[in-house]
Amino acid sequence: MIDRLKDLWVHRELLYNLTVKELKVKYKRSVLGFLWSFMNPLIMLAVFSLVFSILVKNDAMNWFVVYLMSGLLPWLFFVNCLMQSVGTVVGNPGLVKKVYFPRETLPLAAIGANIFHFFMQMAVFFIFLLIIGWHFSIYLLFFPLVFLLEVTFTLGLCMFLSAANVYLRDVQHFVEVATMAWFWLTPIVYPIGMAMNALGEWFRLYLLNPMTNIIQLWQFIIYNPHYYAAKVYKFPDKYPAVNYLSFWGILGTSLLAVFLLVFGYYYFVRKERGFAEQI
Repeated sequence: MIDRLKDLWVHRELLYNLTVKELKVKYKRSVLGFLWSFMNPLIMLAVFSLVFSILVKNDAMNWFVVYLMSGLLPWLFFVNCLMQSVGTVVGNPGLVKKVYFPRETLPLAAIGANIFHFFMQMAVFFIFLLIIGWHFSIYLLFFPLVFLLEVTFTLGLCMFLSAANVYLRDVQHFVEVATMAWFWLTPIVYPIGMAMNALGEWFRLYLLNPMTNIIQLWQFIIYNPHYYAAKVYKFPDKYPAVNYLSFWGILGTSLLAVFLLVFGYYYFVRKERGFAEQI
């Protein structure tokens, strides 16, 4: 495994070039090009601001659109990584069959391109927060750690799925369906308190969803619920909880992310030997 990581480091320039290729291909023949990385969050902010400030008002939470975007942007990063990386090996038969290189650079390049898009979108989001005079929390300093946790979990899952998809093409279709269900099982468009009240004692099972804990961390450090959803804490019997950080949930998610990264990479390396035959 160590030798494989050294080989990956030797081919770091190839990884960079593949990442740039992923970025260029996405906006090929596009007039605006990379500007779409900025346009997408701007459009979402405009639409959601209109909806939640005029059509759907929440008297317990201020700026619900910020709460929504705090979870939606990290979720979109996660889903886009899965959707794009799962087919990277089968989508490059010429490279896999004819040229030697660490095959893991293919899903890594897809993730690298999405990391670029994520930071561009977050930049637009934070500019929006500065414009509206957002009250940032000191917990925002944990941004790199939360991002590292999500990338670790995402990377391990992507490595496993991209290798499994070579041998069983149903994996790619399963990911599309699973992510739709997974989205509604994660507190993004609704406060976690709604799930807490509805599930009762079964709420602990809800926290087994690793993305629940990751999204809750994002919403906590960005949205600052104690400041912008004060009514929830003053009148807990009247309003559902906006944020819930479980120590054991976060610890379990962190351990799962590390395990998945090691297992996913090991699985990818083991299965790589038969890629050329299966494609």
